[in-house]
Amino acid sequence: MIASRLYRLQPAFLTSVCAAAFLVLRLAAQTADPALATLLERAGEHGRVEASCRGSFWPAHSADFAAAVTDAPGGGRYLAVQADGRVHELAEYGGKADLSCYTVAEADRLNAAIAQSQTMNGRVVAEWDGTVVCGFIEPTIAVCWQYAQEQRKFVRIGGWTT
Repeated sequence: MIASRLYRLQPAFLTSVCAAAFLVLRLAAQTADPALATLLERAGEHGRVEASCRGSFWPAHSADFAAAVTDAPGGGRYLAVQADGRVHELAEYGGKADLSCYTVAEADRLNAAIAQSQTMNGRVVAEWDGTVVCGFIEPTIAVCWQYAQEQRKFVRIGGWTT
């Protein structure tokens, strides 16, 4: 009798375990890189990280990040977070975050792809050696930035529309 009850409970138990495992994996996928989370906490940024990528905004700084941070549904801010804790707001975005980091060579290939495309219009021209950060500020409008050392800030270096 006990064995038959356990057998009947087993599918429900397995379903619960699978659901819990899925939830844990989903939450883990949404959790920011611990190094990024530490930098944002120190900078007083408390929003939810929707997307992030690593970069090197200037030579010898490979621990930099770009992040999409939101405090409310429907949009947020793209931030560049330097390894020393400085945070630069790149732009606000609406809708879902879509953020990427590119090397200069990858940005050059992206620019070539935009030039060949029948559906994309724009350009991305890397000006310096550091990582290029691109993010969609609206569902069809992407903007790209790069750190300008002489100006000590991120500047827009292009973008595209789809």
